[in-house]
Amino acid sequence: MAMEPRFTIRDAPSVSTHQIIEESLMAMHNGPPPFQWIKNDGSSLMGCYAPLSYSPSVVRGFFEVARAVYGSVKPRNRELAILGLLSILDAPYVVYCHRSVASKVGITDEQYEHGLGGNVPNGLNEEEAMAYSLGRILTTLTGLLNESDWRKVISKLDKDQVVGIIHTIGGYRWVALLEQVNGEDRRWS
Repeated sequence: MAMEPRFTIRDAPSVSTHQIIEESLMAMHNGPPPFQWIKNDGSSLMGCYAPLSYSPSVVRGFFEVARAVYGSVKPRNRELAILGLLSILDAPYVVYCHRSVASKVGITDEQYEHGLGGNVPNGLNEEEAMAYSLGRILTTLTGLLNESDWRKVISKLDKDQVVGIIHTIGGYRWVALLEQVNGEDRRWS
């Protein structure tokens, strides 16, 4: 059942946030993003973008951080870490968006489905498999990362990739929370 939009464009505190989001998505994806981010009727933005549009003072910084984070980790490692996060969090709009982004970096539909099920996708090298696993570890981390997991992680990933994945997972936990508060319907599932 479709829900009424919680964050309509009409009620947003600034009309400029919609334009900033559009320009930022175009820049991040070198053209139109490979996913729908505004409702067909134009009444509201989708996923995390709808509540984000109610924070005019945050929007530019959000996308500046997003661009920096995107560049801080190899694209396949980034998408595999996000897939690890999505195997745990209920964020169907992020799944919808990143399925197409993941395919652009060579992750097959079969690998994506396998990863969503909580399993390391087949056909990955050791570094990529660890990127996926680290995405899962960080998503569930509620205390210090134990020494055993740390040793496993740094045996397969350079520390700059580890930190890039940490930034990525932190950012996507934020994105997922914005989506969850937005209360999207289940059409993306």
